Amino acid sequence: MKIQTGNPVGGENYFRRPALIQKAWEMINAGNHILIAAPRRVGKTSLLIHLRENPKDHYNMLLIDTESINSENEFFRKIVNRILKTDYLRKSRKVITFLEKHKPTIKKVGPDGVEFGVSEEHDYLNMLTRILKSSDSKTNKLVIMLDEFTQTLENIIVDEGESSGRHFLQSNRELRQDKEISSCVQFIYTGSIGLENVVSSMNLIGSINDLSRLEIPPLNKKEAQQLITLLIENVDFDLSKSITDYILQQIEWLIPFYFQLILDELRNLHRDENFNQVTEAIVNQALDGMLKQRQHFEHWHTRLRGSLKGGEYNFVKELLNLISENNTIDSNEIFNLAVKYELESTFKNLVGTLVYDGYINNHDDAKVYRFNSPILRMWWRQNVAN
Repeated sequence: MKIQTGNPVGGENYFRRPALIQKAWEMINAGNHILIAAPRRVGKTSLLIHLRENPKDHYNMLLIDTESINSENEFFRKIVNRILKTDYLRKSRKVITFLEKHKPTIKKVGPDGVEFGVSEEHDYLNMLTRILKSSDSKTNKLVIMLDEFTQTLENIIVDEGESSGRHFLQSNRELRQDKEISSCVQFIYTGSIGLENVVSSMNLIGSINDLSRLEIPPLNKKEAQQLITLLIENVDFDLSKSITDYILQQIEWLIPFYFQLILDELRNLHRDENFNQVTEAIVNQALDGMLKQRQHFEHWHTRLRGSLKGGEYNFVKELLNLISENNTIDSNEIFNLAVKYELESTFKNLVGTLVYDGYINNHDDAKVYRFNSPILRMWWRQNVAN
């Protein structure tokens, strides 16, 4: 298994969690539309890649990244273009017959299938609905996995207003609720932003209450040890059990991303210093090196800066600043901070966003919040709070 600190992974570099993969397939086999709920960097996209690379019989897995899309019509046009290139629909006589009536909007026809050009006058949701209903498939099912769906929703709200965001959510729900379509097509939604929190802030939780929730928890200690064992197969040093335990203790929030980062730093240190064995001091040196890699952590700040404005941004920033300095913050302090920014009626949603997106948790005490990981706390204190 290669050490990779950037993009999502697949193939032999994906750390398989059998129970999680089995649960995903159980939900798919049950015919559910699914919302993958997990904070950023825990491996949501990598799970989708694994499902795409390892489909079960009679399933066609289609993965679409919608992060840059900022309109409903563009969203459905992208899905149309992608599904028309799949074996699920490309050879369907009914679909071909249907497309013959829409040649004016076709951008190109080639060996990879049909692709529709941009046409704001065309209703691509309607086209998608008719295409899906035109499928000849009697036994195969199409699973459309939409990565960064919540970012698409936020893009639409920012560019076109909340009413367009509401319409977008309702359109997706109507598509899922169509019995003829849902008998052969399923949707999986995920993203690095909590869809439930965004929808709740719009008072539209009913627009996604038909989705089954699949949670991706952090690794447990045994899984984390297994991941480390696989990752160090490709480096020139070993880790003792005590050092492995020390790394787990320092990371605390056991997500694959952090293990990739620290082992990458240890590999760099070994290349430069050629140490005989990894000590706690060397691990600490690697941790310091991780924190200097700003590009790996900056999204934790830019995500909030981009999605929150004015008092809401100032509230969450000061909240995280206080936790980074004092290690914890209790509910009374949070409420007082909300009063300061006149957010008494909405601050709970903001705190919920920080919990869902992987910044903080209250696992030890329902009234006390802390950073998920000491690493993120140290980075925030060094680069944002100070």
